[in-house]
Amino acid sequence: MKYGPTISDIRKAKKISLKNLLQDQMTPSSYSRFVDKKTETSVNNFVTLLENLNVTFDEYLYINNGYQNSRYDQLYRKLTTALKADDAPALIVLVNQINAFAQSSPDNLRMKNLLDMAMLALNHVQGDPLNPTAREDLVKYLINCETWTHYEIMIFYNFIFIFDVETVIVIQKRLIRVISRYDNLRLYGSEPFRTLVKITMFYLEHGKVLEALESLMDLRDFDIQEEFLFERTMYKFVAGETYTITNTNRIKAIDDALNIFQAAGSTHQVNRLVDHIKLVVKANQFHNDNFDALIEKWGGTPSTKTPTTTTVS
Repeated sequence: MKYGPTISDIRKAKKISLKNLLQDQMTPSSYSRFVDKKTETSVNNFVTLLENLNVTFDEYLYINNGYQNSRYDQLYRKLTTALKADDAPALIVLVNQINAFAQSSPDNLRMKNLLDMAMLALNHVQGDPLNPTAREDLVKYLINCETWTHYEIMIFYNFIFIFDVETVIVIQKRLIRVISRYDNLRLYGSEPFRTLVKITMFYLEHGKVLEALESLMDLRDFDIQEEFLFERTMYKFVAGETYTITNTNRIKAIDDALNIFQAAGSTHQVNRLVDHIKLVVKANQFHNDNFDALIEKWGGTPSTKTPTTTTVS
């Protein structure tokens, strides 16, 4: 892969002089050999070059790959998009595509995990039992990781349905410690906050109201910036829902949150949240005329899924 030439292309495009780029970290001759693909350079040198170019490593990889995401990132994005849209035909295609790549690289753990995710996503969308081998391998991978990075956090966020309630309760404290370290990485929103929201909704769907209330306390510890409208709206929704289930009427907060998403054109998000409410009502055997009126007002596609509790080995 041509690492050096891309560095040279970025430098020239930004009109940064060699003196400002190298800053005595590399000699001009060493830099010349690197950009001409005649030799490699050290990690320290490479990091310094990126810093002096004002380019992040992710940006560099994107540029170096012809201004497109890697094959893995493209497949993962398609997978999560199809999962959120309950698009079974798209997931079937993705399972076949990812399986071909996994077969060609049997030692590639990242692609193996992606195949497990694709099969589990298809099972979940079709309402089928989860593939036991895929589920066991993915759960084991996540639990055995003592240090979670963005990669593991996002797997948990998108595939929380493969866990049972007891396992989520056990790992939540460790997860909070881990994701709090990433709270300052707010390029596209607060992923740690969104993960805790997902956990809270998971608890509600499984009738664990006390655990949901405890998760709300953790959510309050996050300092969500004013511009993070999605996070603020989801907190309004899930807090209103949790308190309403505990007989403190917060129907208006739920309705306000749905109105915000509707005004933003997020019709699919509204439908998913309405389906979620129906699962929560069923799991908690909760009956409330105002809640029923809210569901009737927003309609949406009735959910055919029921929370699945399975044993984690």
